[in-house]
Amino acid sequence: MQSFVNQPFLKKRATYAKWGSYVGIGALLIGLAVTQRSILISYAFLLVGLMGASLGSYMANRYVHEPRADQVLANVLDGLDKRYAMYHYYLPSNHVVASHYGLTVLIPRNQGGDVSYVKGRWQHKEGMRKLLQLIGEPALGKPDQDVAAEVGWVQEWVTANMPGQEIPVNGAIVFTNEKVNLHVNDAPAPAMTAADLAHFLKQGLKGQPTLSTAMQGELRRKLDETFETGQE
Repeated sequence: MQSFVNQPFLKKRATYAKWGSYVGIGALLIGLAVTQRSILISYAFLLVGLMGASLGSYMANRYVHEPRADQVLANVLDGLDKRYAMYHYYLPSNHVVASHYGLTVLIPRNQGGDVSYVKGRWQHKEGMRKLLQLIGEPALGKPDQDVAAEVGWVQEWVTANMPGQEIPVNGAIVFTNEKVNLHVNDAPAPAMTAADLAHFLKQGLKGQPTLSTAMQGELRRKLDETFETGQE
């Protein structure tokens, strides 16, 4: 399986992460330094510092710290055949697999520990990790809603770029942390560990309509155009 990664996109996010951290630390230091002169100005700088540090940490967690989501996904799908290709950070959804089943949007989550879906609610035993979310670590949120939203965005991309063509678009939630324990059988969207993703793409989509060889080729050509444009 081929995997394409938008390196210019990642480079920009790494820059945002770096400058967010610089601004955050600088503003926090200024805020502490002016405490005796003006408490209001101090609070303002401390607030800016917290926001800058949070933005920098969020960007670093998603796009800089390794292994990134794209690296984990590429690794676990490396054994798939040439019918599959993955595009990272090129489309309206960050991680999209193209195959004979159409397009599959992947929503990665890096939470460890116990994650469950019970009575319509996602639950994650966070402990001290709740505090880390205040400084930019991504939260679990509602990944099924993210799947629905991003599937819709990719469907809009298909409509705009391949008008009149019926390209199936589906999605799944992928937990990339090896230490996660999932209890999500009743989740409204497919949810699995990264280790189970390849099986899902090969077996979990069976029974759904497949693309003809000609349509697969047309889809890949359009995706490759997007890939080539993203490298400029």
